[in-house]
Amino acid sequence: MKHHNYTVGDGTGFEKSLLLYKGYMFMATFKSRLSFLRDLLALKEVIDAGRIQGAARRNGIKQSNLSKIITDLESAMNATLLQRSPKGVEPTNTARLLYTDIDNIVKSLDRISKMFEAAEDLAGYVTVYVSDGFLGNGLLKELSLFYARHLKIRLDIVTNAKVNPPDIDFAIVSDLSFPMKGKMVFKTESKMSLYASKSYLDKHGVPRDMADLVQNFDICVQQRHLDDPSCRLILKKAKHLNTTSDSEAVVFSLIRSGDGIALLHDWDAARNPELTRLDLDFGLTRPFYGVCNTASEKTPKIQALIQHLKNMSEDGRLNQIEICV
Repeated sequence: MKHHNYTVGDGTGFEKSLLLYKGYMFMATFKSRLSFLRDLLALKEVIDAGRIQGAARRNGIKQSNLSKIITDLESAMNATLLQRSPKGVEPTNTARLLYTDIDNIVKSLDRISKMFEAAEDLAGYVTVYVSDGFLGNGLLKELSLFYARHLKIRLDIVTNAKVNPPDIDFAIVSDLSFPMKGKMVFKTESKMSLYASKSYLDKHGVPRDMADLVQNFDICVQQRHLDDPSCRLILKKAKHLNTTSDSEAVVFSLIRSGDGIALLHDWDAARNPELTRLDLDFGLTRPFYGVCNTASEKTPKIQALIQHLKNMSEDGRLNQIEICV
């Protein structure tokens, strides 16, 4: 088998191939795309084999049928794709233009195929404990994608801190004192800023600075921040500390309802059109850790979950986390 590494300077080989393929852009149906894909894959097979006969034998089809596919593709593109000789075939410049993009299509198909092959053997429950304040993070979306890939796995996400630690397979926690014997898989952090609802600001105005905030505005706070060194002095001076809660979800709901101002996670609050971030040069950064239960770490389902997180990080979809394993 021959191995080729054809590259195109402007990276638009596939778009150019579509323009060359007469009629394709005017009938971009499932059937026409499938036919076009078949023709492109056939071209790659012939280029890799170096001979039409060899490519046909390897794929279990008649040489005449494969030769007709290539000839029809050349006719549709109005371009010669292969230089034929008694020694075999060599790709023309047009074929080289297409080769890298076709090869990328093949790699994508192989990756999808392997993904579902691996998913077939995994089944059972995966219990994930999530700290308060982490719900809605993009990482949880990736956990749902893990479930979508492994349909025989049931993903149980729990938030009750009183859950029995041995029953948890994976935990996403804000501190490492969580009572579960485990191994750190990743670490990340969440930035928090001051937010208020638009309705609250319309009614009370916008704080000029932190001194104005603590003297004249309503403050809601999660109870964990009462002992935070960076918050303690400010909260002691607050004239209107109207609500505290042990739940970040409750604080978020209060702020969204117009009850005051509070520290909220940027990734959650910034996408809510009802909330406005206050430019007061004050905020916190809260760490989070992904910890795998030592007892279930080596099971295929947990190994698959860890690999899924690694893949997401390498692909850039989880660029906010640092993989530790």
